[in-house]
Amino acid sequence: MKLLLENWKTYINESEDYRGQHGAPDKDSGSPLWNVEGAYPKDFYSSQGFNYYRPYEDYDMESYSIIKACYGRRDKLVKIYRAVPKDISQINVGDWVTISRQYAVDHGKSALNGKYKILSKTVPARDLFTSGDSFHEWGYDPQPYTNRSEREPWEKWPGKKSP
Repeated sequence: MKLLLENWKTYINESEDYRGQHGAPDKDSGSPLWNVEGAYPKDFYSSQGFNYYRPYEDYDMESYSIIKACYGRRDKLVKIYRAVPKDISQINVGDWVTISRQYAVDHGKSALNGKYKILSKTVPARDLFTSGDSFHEWGYDPQPYTNRSEREPWEKWPGKKSP
């Protein structure tokens, strides 16, 4: 494990690439924060959804509550966080982000060996996408605003009408 971590540190130093080894979900590969039913089953939003799908971290309820509050609200503003090396100054399109500040702190301590800072940004729920691996991990892929009158019925009432 130590060798793997040393190799990862070398990779970061040599390439200046802090994004990680796999790409974050986007509009083509993930489900949006405002309707995660493509990444999770329909019972995700049920009274038992938290118990069925939580990853068992102290801050799970914080993230789950944000996800539920965004259901059907594509334009709801959400604060996102990202642990980055100290010389990075912005969150970029395609970055992995989180809706839990504590998750970002934990990630910075482990993946960046404690040499990090936390960036934050407020974005609409329509800009965040999940592959369903974790409540806490999201891809940042900004989407244009769509007038409500131009949206498909299933986009106006997720869970009530299917595409």
